[in-house]
Formats: sequence, C-alpha cells, structure tokens
Amino acid sequence: MELEELLSRARRLELKSRFLARSQYSGLFRSAFRGQGMEFAEVREYAEGDDVRLIDWNVSARHQSLYVKRMGEERERNFLLILDTSGSLNFGSVRCTKFDLLVEIGALLALSGYLAKDRVSLALARSGVDWFVPAAKGWNHAARLIRELASARPGGSVASLDPLWSFVNSPGIPRSLIVFLTDYQAPLQASQSFASAARKHEMVVVFASDPRERNIPDVGRVRLRHPETDLVRVVSTHSAAVRREYEANAENARAAAARLLRGAGVDWLEVSTGTKYEFVLRRFLENRSRRRARLRG
Repeated sequence: MELEELLSRARRLELKSRFLARSQYSGLFRSAFRGQGMEFAEVREYAEGDDVRLIDWNVSARHQSLYVKRMGEERERNFLLILDTSGSLNFGSVRCTKFDLLVEIGALLALSGYLAKDRVSLALARSGVDWFVPAAKGWNHAARLIRELASARPGGSVASLDPLWSFVNSPGIPRSLIVFLTDYQAPLQASQSFASAARKHEMVVVFASDPRERNIPDVGRVRLRHPETDLVRVVSTHSAAVRREYEANAENARAAAARLLRGAGVDWLEVSTGTKYEFVLRRFLENRSRRRARLRG
C-alpha cells in the first residue's frame, strides 16, 4: 500500500472510530467490561451507557449536568486486542471484506479503551503472534494502534491457535480483557492452552461473517479458490444437495464454536459484511452490562 493511501485509510478509521467511541460506546464499554470496586475514586461526566445507579446527584445538581462516580477498580486495566490476519478474512461479497470489517471494529474498541483509560495493547496474529504493540495509555498510543490496524493485511493459513494461546498465557501478558477478532474459519478447538487462557483472562471473541458463507445461490458452475491454501475447485451450484451440504457445514462450524466458547465461559458475537455492525455491537454491550449489573445486584 502506498504511504499516502495508508495515511488516508488510517485517518478515516480514526475519524469514524473517534466519533462512535465518544458519542455512543465509551460508557457502554466501561459498564460492559469493568467490575465495580468499592473504593470511590472521583466523579466524571456521564456518558451514554453508564450505569444510572452510579450517578452522583449532588454533584450533578451543582453542575447542572449529569456526573457519575468512578470507582477504584475502574483504574488501570489491561486490554489486549488480537486481530486474526489469516487469509480467510480476505473475503467479502457485499460492502467490504471480513478483514476490513474487523479492522474498523478494532479501531473503535482501541479508542474506547483509550477513553476508558485502559492500558491497550495490540497483537496481529495467525497461528502465533506476528506483531505485538505493548500496552500503554494515551492518545498517541491509541493513534499508533489505529495506524497498525490500517496497515495490516491478511494472508497465509492457520493450522492451530495453540501458539497464540501460549503467548497470552505467558508471564509477560498480565491478566487482561482480551478481544479476539477472527472468523469461523479459525481453528478454535478445545485444548489445555485455550482453557488456561479463558481462565486467566476475560475473553470476548468477535466473529466476522459474510452472507455467501452461509449459503450459495443457484448460479450454475462456479470456480472457487480457498483463500489460505489456494486450492481451486469447480462446483455446480445447480445441485440442491451441494447447496444443502454447504449450508450444513456453515451451521456446524457456528455451532461448534458456540459450544466451545460457552463451555469455556467466553462471550462472543457475530458481525456481518452484509449489515452495519453498530447495532449488533451496541446490543451486545448493553446485554453484557445488564447481565453484570444483575450479578452485582
């Protein structure tokens, strides 16, 4: 990618992500992932999505604006964003590729972490970690993460994710909130290293999908190329049996991922290239916030 194009892409990502993070997601991000400590720290202005039970009415009355209490546990959390860069993500039949979709969500989450005053780190990974930006705070660091996301490119194949889980289990990675951005082609499997990662960290998996991965229309004979192995096959979509098998394989992959993550206590959500992700992400954060509020209450 030319430098000018890269900078332009990074700037577009920054502008959209900053607007969404500040206007819609900063409060939701805090309440969805943060515990509520008992030690009072300070008050700050209310942001959409904050727990209304934390509103300090005395301070709000004096300032004629809503303020919420910030508790001690809200300070200093580690947030590790992991972006899968394998070749299967370089596919999209609607508005963008799955990779472009995850890059945009990654930029939004990185800025949400910055606004929450988290220590944010970034890993670009396939089987293992190819590039790692250590955790830090501040705007300059957040802007660097966006540039790294904008410059990343998908390619190659992944046989196992165990090297990735070994990395996040290493002593150099403290207990963190981990968001793993990937797709259903990732070889998510039960293993000791995955189970250890799920116990050590608070994990969320964001799956990107495309409508054509769930079903294929009857368009005759088509030439298909596997994005990771480059294996080419000619398939007759006239065959109803072929279409049914394709749909069944897609549903089985989703069901297997859901069983694995549910068993490990890991939350997940799916975003699609065929729809806007903002509503899906917002609903996920709202549901998670309500669930955590019920557990606290």
